[in-house]
Amino acid sequence: MTALITLQYCQQLLQVAPSLGAAITRYAVVYEGKLIDFLRPASKQAIERREISEMSSFLMVPWAGRIYHGSFTYDGKQIVYPSRLLDNPHSMHGFTRDFPWVVESQQENSLILKFGHHADKDWPFSFEVIQQYGLDDTGLSIWVDVKNTGDKTMPFSMGHHPFFPCDANTKLYTRVQQAWFNDNDMMPTHLDNHPLVEKLEQGYAVQEQVWDTIFTGWDRKVVIDWGDRQLSYQVSEPMNFFVLYNPQGMSWFCAEPFANITDSFNLRNKFPRESIGGMDLLPGEGIKTSFLLQPRFKSVCSSPF
Repeated sequence: MTALITLQYCQQLLQVAPSLGAAITRYAVVYEGKLIDFLRPASKQAIERREISEMSSFLMVPWAGRIYHGSFTYDGKQIVYPSRLLDNPHSMHGFTRDFPWVVESQQENSLILKFGHHADKDWPFSFEVIQQYGLDDTGLSIWVDVKNTGDKTMPFSMGHHPFFPCDANTKLYTRVQQAWFNDNDMMPTHLDNHPLVEKLEQGYAVQEQVWDTIFTGWDRKVVIDWGDRQLSYQVSEPMNFFVLYNPQGMSWFCAEPFANITDSFNLRNKFPRESIGGMDLLPGEGIKTSFLLQPRFKSVCSSPF
């Protein structure tokens, strides 16, 4: 049985599965005697089957999105991290989500988990990740602290993969400028203007049309409006890319903060770094990021802008 850790504070409930990639399995708030979900709750069956893509949210490290055929060249050497998915040749969303994390500390409203990787043939770089979850009177905060613990420079990026409930009335608000267009393998080919940019600022009905798109020029803020409630979130640098993924016929969608575009490690020699993201962590160098979610209830939700 997959063990869950439950935090409770200020009418909020957060459940995390340390052994399942430190994934969040539920985030909900008690309102008028009912538990209202602000992230898509994971089912008991999905938790027991250890289906990471069915969780509420998970961290993507040391990259977000896909790496083309799991291979790229770095510092003159070929790095190959094979896909763990039988039906997809491209390595997806890093690998910290595929392993158990260690509980460092736990309190009523906070939890600290740790993941460490030693250089191996698939990922020849050593690093450590500390992820801290906290509930306070404003909402949920997730702090991620990454450090290069090896003796050589490491290519790095990251992101969060939250799943939000939705229906025909759900609207998404955010500010972006352009978007990457993809080929049939969902690999970026060029950056250009996108028809969704204006709609997102005005409030986009997420079930209107299917998208799987990476946007640039993002202000790192999102508001999701369900009519009776809203969730605002903001992230810190370097998560300067916004991904909208809303498959057809689903009662959920993803509004994801990324620090890179898909396949950024392979695109470094083709596009400017500011348009593709990603970074290089020197030995001993670290980075700390925040992901802050603030739920609220109201009878009529107006435009946040």
